[in-house]
Amino acid sequence: MPKKNIILFGESGSGKSSIVNMLSTNEHVADISSGAKGCTFKSRDFEVDVLGQPMTLWDTAGLDEGDAGRVPKSEAIVQLYKLVRNLSDGVSLLIFVMRAPRIKSSVPQNWKLFHKIICQKKVPIVIAITGLEQEENMDQWWWDNKGTFQDYGVIPVGFACITASRGKALKRGDAHVFDEEYEDSQKKMRELIRSTALVTPWRVPAAEWFKNIVYTTVEQESDGWCGSKEVRREHTEEVAGGALKKLVSVCGMSDSDAAELAGKMRGI
Repeated sequence: MPKKNIILFGESGSGKSSIVNMLSTNEHVADISSGAKGCTFKSRDFEVDVLGQPMTLWDTAGLDEGDAGRVPKSEAIVQLYKLVRNLSDGVSLLIFVMRAPRIKSSVPQNWKLFHKIICQKKVPIVIAITGLEQEENMDQWWWDNKGTFQDYGVIPVGFACITASRGKALKRGDAHVFDEEYEDSQKKMRELIRSTALVTPWRVPAAEWFKNIVYTTVEQESDGWCGSKEVRREHTEEVAGGALKKLVSVCGMSDSDAAELAGKMRGI
């Protein structure tokens, strides 16, 4: 049976590394970002056991807005695309991690980029909402906000409202403030992954519009190409323009952000 690769993505500080720790036998295996700078610059893999099933969790670069000291947003997207495309065993599940309570404008943009474009709606995506330890009923947060997500086109195949932290240590023994909530969250995450991950992983083909941007350049020689250099240039601009339009229309990117991302994709 192919190994299951589970990719966690979201902004820095959303709790991706904390979820990796939660699902590992060692709860301190992944570094956690606690300051102004994110600490996950490249994708890192962690072998875990989820209810008896061996899986690999991939902790990825934060999809930030390009704040000082963090991975630029376009670079983080490029790294994620390269990871998804290059996993020889394929991808079984994407976990979109966000921190409550505010639904940022980048949430639907990032969701659509990976669900509709990079993974072509072939890989299930679930959402893990962290930072809910103060809620009397953590799951109620989802039902109260589900309509807003749907309005944005964010429709996961499953969700987990959790805390990814045990909280402060109590004076007595090794107990922590949110131990009970944390252990309940562990169970939620394990069951969510077990019930939604693809049995047969999806191997990612190069998305056609990205492929054209990456491999079609003005000076590229092509077998059977009969047009002049000017015609070839016009064709290249047409292909690139189509890709940029898709980034803008589907993901809601600005023209400048789309152009920057497309330029970086040429180097993959």
